[in-house]
Amino acid sequence: MIERVNDSNYAEYEAFLASHPKGLFCHTRNWGKVKSAWKWEAVMVKDEAGTIKGAGSVLIRFMPVIKASLLYVCRGFACDTEDFETFDELLEGIKQIAKENNGYVIKIDPEITVDHTDFEKHLFSCGFKKLPGGLDFENVQARFVYVFDYNGLDADALMLTFKPDYRNRIRKAGRKGVEVKICGKEALPEFMEIMKETGERDGFSTRPIGYFESMLDNMGEYARLYMAYYEGKPIAGTIAINFGKTCKYQYGASSNSYRNTYPNYLLQWKMIEWGLETGAEVYDFGGISGDTENEDNPHYGLYRFKRGFNGYIREFLGEYDLVLNPLVYNLYNTADKLRKKLR
Repeated sequence: MIERVNDSNYAEYEAFLASHPKGLFCHTRNWGKVKSAWKWEAVMVKDEAGTIKGAGSVLIRFMPVIKASLLYVCRGFACDTEDFETFDELLEGIKQIAKENNGYVIKIDPEITVDHTDFEKHLFSCGFKKLPGGLDFENVQARFVYVFDYNGLDADALMLTFKPDYRNRIRKAGRKGVEVKICGKEALPEFMEIMKETGERDGFSTRPIGYFESMLDNMGEYARLYMAYYEGKPIAGTIAINFGKTCKYQYGASSNSYRNTYPNYLLQWKMIEWGLETGAEVYDFGGISGDTENEDNPHYGLYRFKRGFNGYIREFLGEYDLVLNPLVYNLYNTADKLRKKLR
């Protein structure tokens, strides 16, 4: 039985997400509010006894030029990987939402690893087509991420799983006088200054401060801004989101100054500790390049830093489109390719 999520049943929906291994913060209504340019909708599937078997959300963006909507199912559905019947019911619910919003495509990038070949075959049987993707960050979400499992370890035992020099740097940061604080929005201007410095150093564009204000406002207790200070000066900052089974390092920035005080190592440890406190099962360091053997890759340093915490790489299946209106889909993609080429 397919059920649309609304105010009356949202608490039930979110409780299911928080308890399910595939339930992620990006499925919540809170995250939909952060993505203010999009409309958020969600569905869930129940058995005859009223027990939820699966749930999923979709972000909808209306394109005025083509008078049609793109629907994006971020990281797939929260349902058992092999439960194709529930997956199909959830997809039917999303298709109904697409019909109501004149959708021309449903985009999905399930958080399913590449070893689940039967899942990909099922996507193809549903009419999805796979989009091209390389080893870096070509898709909407990272196809390669670095994670570790808490495995029920306490803080001392978990610290011992890190590489020895990482344990030393975490401790040295404190001895050198680095202080990490959990901050509110009042610290965002400091965070943004460091983020701007990081973007200029590493060659990426940064989001406006309003985006991070919205994230802290709407994610509430699920989001934290950590700032590292040295001699009273802000030198690094991170934002973590801790929901359900996963604590995730979402954004990070570090100053070019005082790098020998190792603030980034201590910040990671503080976020990892938060996951420990809440009973998280997985710590997600976020995206990396899949080109892990190539030290000349511009993203190699990011992978090298995360690797020291002795986790492992997850490679997901990638990104897929279910085309609902081929004419609009082809026109939009052609125009988008031309726009990127001109840019």
